[in-house]
Amino acid sequence: MRILTKIRNLSAWKKFLLTLFLGSLFFLAGFLPVFFSRNAAVFFADASYDKLCREIFRSELSGNTLTLHYTLQNPADYGIYEDEAHLPVYSADNRALSNAAITGWSERLAAIDPENLSDQNRYSYTLLTRYLALQQSLSAYSCYEEPLSPNSGMQQTLPVLFSEYRFTKRKDIDDYLSLLSQTGDYFQGLLAFEQEKANAGLFMSESSADMLISGCETFLTEDSINNGSHFLVDSFVSRLMEFQKNYPELLNEEAFEHYYQENIRILKEDVMPAYQMLAEEMTRLSESASHNSMSGDPGLSAYSDTPEISDSSDKAASKKKYYTLLVQKSTGSCRPLEEVQEMLYIQFDTLRAELMNLRKQDADPQIADRHTHPLSVEDILTFLQEDMKEDFPSLLSGSPDQSKNPLKRQLPAVSCDIKYISKSLSASSAPAFYLTPPMDAFDKNVIYINPDSSLEGAALFTTLAHEGFPGHLYQTVYTRESGIADRKNPLRGILDYPGYCEGWALYVELGSYDYAANYYAIDTDIQKTARSLELCLCALLDLHIHYYGLTLPQTQALLAGFGIPADSAENIYSYIEQEPANYLKYYLSYLEILSLKQDAEALWKEEYSDYRFHRFYLDAGPSDFSSLQEKLQNEK
Repeated sequence: MRILTKIRNLSAWKKFLLTLFLGSLFFLAGFLPVFFSRNAAVFFADASYDKLCREIFRSELSGNTLTLHYTLQNPADYGIYEDEAHLPVYSADNRALSNAAITGWSERLAAIDPENLSDQNRYSYTLLTRYLALQQSLSAYSCYEEPLSPNSGMQQTLPVLFSEYRFTKRKDIDDYLSLLSQTGDYFQGLLAFEQEKANAGLFMSESSADMLISGCETFLTEDSINNGSHFLVDSFVSRLMEFQKNYPELLNEEAFEHYYQENIRILKEDVMPAYQMLAEEMTRLSESASHNSMSGDPGLSAYSDTPEISDSSDKAASKKKYYTLLVQKSTGSCRPLEEVQEMLYIQFDTLRAELMNLRKQDADPQIADRHTHPLSVEDILTFLQEDMKEDFPSLLSGSPDQSKNPLKRQLPAVSCDIKYISKSLSASSAPAFYLTPPMDAFDKNVIYINPDSSLEGAALFTTLAHEGFPGHLYQTVYTRESGIADRKNPLRGILDYPGYCEGWALYVELGSYDYAANYYAIDTDIQKTARSLELCLCALLDLHIHYYGLTLPQTQALLAGFGIPADSAENIYSYIEQEPANYLKYYLSYLEILSLKQDAEALWKEEYSDYRFHRFYLDAGPSDFSSLQEKLQNEK
C-alpha cells in the first residue's frame, strides 16, 4: 500500500514538473527573443568597441619600443610582440599614415551605436569620440608642434627616459643599447620636421634656438663619459649592477664588462655626435629662418602651415584657431577663450584682494608654536599620506583591506624612489617631476627633484604633494587600481588628458598648504594665496601673449606694475613663448575642477563632502571636463 502510494505520488510530481517545464518553455519562447535581442546587441556592440580599442592601443605602441617599454612591463599579455627595438623616426609619409589611421578609427567608431554599449564603455566611447575629433582638428596644424622646445623637448626628455629604462631581462639591456645607438636617426627625423616648420615660416624664435643649441653643445662631453660622471654612464652601471644582483645566472662578469664598454662606445660614437649634429643643423636653420623672417609678431612664430597665406587677417585667424585647439587639448576645457579670460580676471581680482587683506591681518600667535625642524623628503611623503586620509579614498595597493575581499586581486605595496636630476639637465628642467610607471606594474614609482631649484620648507612640502601624495603618484596608482584600462580594453591607459592630471596635481598642491600648516612656522594662507595668484597671472600672460599678441615690452611694462624687474619679466616671457598653453594646462584645469566641485555641491546638497567629490573625480578616470560635467549630472 505504501509502495503504491509512493509510486502514485512520484507520478503526480512528474506530471507537475512536466507541466512546469512546458510552461517555462512557452514563457521563454515569448521572452527570450526580446531578452536576447537586447542583450545580444549590447554584447556585440561591446565586443566591437573593445576590439577597436585594442587595435588602436596596439597600433599606438607598436614600432616605438621606448614608449612600449614605459607603458607595459609585459607587452605579450596585451598581444604585442616585437623582436627588434625601434625609435620612431619622423617622416611626412608616416605623419600622413597616422592621420589616415585616425580617420579610419573615427569612421569605425561612428558605426557603433553607443546606446547599445555598457555604461562603462558608453562613457569611454564619448571620451574617445571627442579625443579623435580633436586629434583630427589638430592634424591640420601639425607644424605648430615643437618637439625641440628648449625646456621640455625630446633632446631633454630622451636622455631621462634612457636613464630610467628598466632592466628586467637580458633582452632589455640589448634593446636599450640598440635604442641608444638610434639617437642620431631619431634626431634626423626631428630635423626633417624642423625643416618643414621653417619652410612654413613656423620655426622657433632665435632666442629659443640659441638656448636649445647651447644645451646640446654642453650636454655630453668626452670627459664626462671617460670619468663616469655623466648620468647616462652612471645610471647604466647602476642598473647593470642591480640586474646582476637579481639575476646572477644571466649576467656574469664578462658580459657585464662587455655591456659597460658597449655603452661607452655608443655614447662616444653615436650619442655625442648626434647632439653635435643637432646643434649644428639647428644653428643653420635658425640663421636661415632669421634671414628669411616673415613676421615679427609675438607668441606663436607664424600663423599657418601654408606659407602661401599672406593676408594678415588670415594669419591671425589661423593662429587663434590653433591656439584654441591647443588649449583644449592641454586643459580638457572647451570654453571659448574669451570666457577663459573672464574667469582668469575674476580669479585674479579675488585673489589679489584676498592677499592684501591677509597681509593686513595680525599674525596668528599659534604659528610660532609649530615645528621648525627641517623635514626630509621621506618624512614629508609619510606625513602627507597620513594627513590626506580623511579627505581622499585609500589606495588598495598593499592595504590590509584588500584581504577582506577575496574578489579583489592582491596588489603589491606602492614604493617611491626619490632621484635627483643630473647637473647636465638641471638648468632647463622643472623643479620636480613624476615619472609614470607601466600600466601593469605600477608599484614602483620615481619622483625627480632638481637640486638647483633650492626647494625647501613648505615649498618642498607642497611640491611633493603635487608630485606624490595626493598628487600625480596617488592619482596614477588609483587609476591603475581601478581597472579602467584592463586587458580587454586597455586604451584609456594611454589616452592623454594633461589637464585632468595637472589640474588635479595643482588642486591638491594648493590644498596641501593646510597640511603644511601643521609643520612650518609660516603663514601658509598667505603663501597659498600668493602661489595661486602668481600662477593665475602667468596663465593670463599665456593667453595674452599667444592669443592676443602681447609683446615683450608690453609684458615688461605690465609686470613692472607688480614690482617685477625687466630681466625677470623677460625670462617669464621667454618661457611662456616657448611653452604655449603650459600655464593654462595647470591653472585653467584647476579652475575647471573648482567649477566641477561647485556643481557637485549644488547637486548633492547635504550629501556633499570633499571625500565624495574626490572619489567621483578619481573613479571617472582621466577625462575632458565636458565629459566629467555630463557624468556628474548622471551621478544624482
